[in-house]
Amino acid sequence: MQKVLMKTDILSVYMDEMLHSIFFLGHIHGNHGNRLTPKDFFTHTSLPIMSYLFPEPFIKYNSHLPTRTPFSILLHIMEILYSTEERIKKGLQELLGEMKFPNPLHQPGSKKEQYYTLESTVICVCSDSDSQEYYGASLCCRKGPAKGILIGLSCLKTWHEYVSHAVMSFTSGAPSDGITFPKSLRCQAFYRDWKENVYKEKRACWNCKQLFNLQDADEDKVEHPFGNCAETECLSKLLINNQHVYENVTIDSHTQETLEELRSSTRARLITQLGEVGIKVTDDSFHFYKPCQEAPVFNVEYIKAVLNRILMYPAHG
Repeated sequence: MQKVLMKTDILSVYMDEMLHSIFFLGHIHGNHGNRLTPKDFFTHTSLPIMSYLFPEPFIKYNSHLPTRTPFSILLHIMEILYSTEERIKKGLQELLGEMKFPNPLHQPGSKKEQYYTLESTVICVCSDSDSQEYYGASLCCRKGPAKGILIGLSCLKTWHEYVSHAVMSFTSGAPSDGITFPKSLRCQAFYRDWKENVYKEKRACWNCKQLFNLQDADEDKVEHPFGNCAETECLSKLLINNQHVYENVTIDSHTQETLEELRSSTRARLITQLGEVGIKVTDDSFHFYKPCQEAPVFNVEYIKAVLNRILMYPAHG
């Protein structure tokens, strides 16, 4: 019973973080005239309840910056609940199947029926020779400047400095530095077949080949930016948590001086991008959101019900 209570308490903290991330993406969605506010995600009945239980996301969504996308947080929740790769994939399939999302933006369908779903197209699992596995999700924000903003914020705050260095070097136009991992690395991506609701293996893309020197990559060029893929997040987690991997990777031009130069240019670019979507920051005022550690405790079914309401919104609304 104690373990169950600990899990639900942790899940509530992640719910707080997820709400902030969703509200932030809603705020920068579209132009000034059709931005989404927190109240747009809830009914008149549920809005006062949620704002009372989770006040901070409702206050700080347009002043503090997220460090993860909503789906990355959801994937972390699945790790806590299900632990193993197969159970995590099955849990996601069941949850996403229950939600019955309409056509996402990248699937065929009438524009009136398409929704900007906050589902990541791809997830990835990686590990070294030990049994510990780490998970990541591709960026779930598909419209406007959101993807570039989340990549920049992740480089500054979330990802391991080697991963940040690699992504920023390819993004900035500076000499590009890829990372070479030990041969003991296992890294496998999966995409969710939307019609069958099942995760299927997917080869690494050409961007990931350049960033991480992954083997058997698809050599076709891709349109998404460097850092978009699920491999980025899970390999960052591996580097943060696995000392053996950290000590045995190579990234040729990595120095603290070079890293700080890349961070400085990324920070300057973010100041402009954030200003264009109505969020004013300066070089000294990057305030990142910290989820409330005293969030209320809910059971898993309640959290699922909330997710079903807030993980999608109309593409043209």
